[in-house]
Amino acid sequence: MVEVTIRKSDIVKLKIATKGYGIRSFSGKIGISHSYLSQILNEHKKPSATVASKIAKGLDEEVLDLFLIKVVDDLPNEATAVL
Repeated sequence: MVEVTIRKSDIVKLKIATKGYGIRSFSGKIGISHSYLSQILNEHKKPSATVASKIAKGLDEEVLDLFLIKVVDDLPNEATAVL
């Protein structure tokens, strides 16, 4: 599983504004709801890899410049055999 975290939300907000967008207009441009984008920018929700990619592409940035990507092992450390 992949966990995506925004690096610096203030920088992403500034980049959105620098491109001439508000949160509502930028979210419409990239195809997500403004409330979801707001939750991501306020660090209340973590974006999916797809949404992080949409945000980066909308800002003409690389995903890794805006987001931290972590591969999370969601399997238990020891497998249990079921007989």
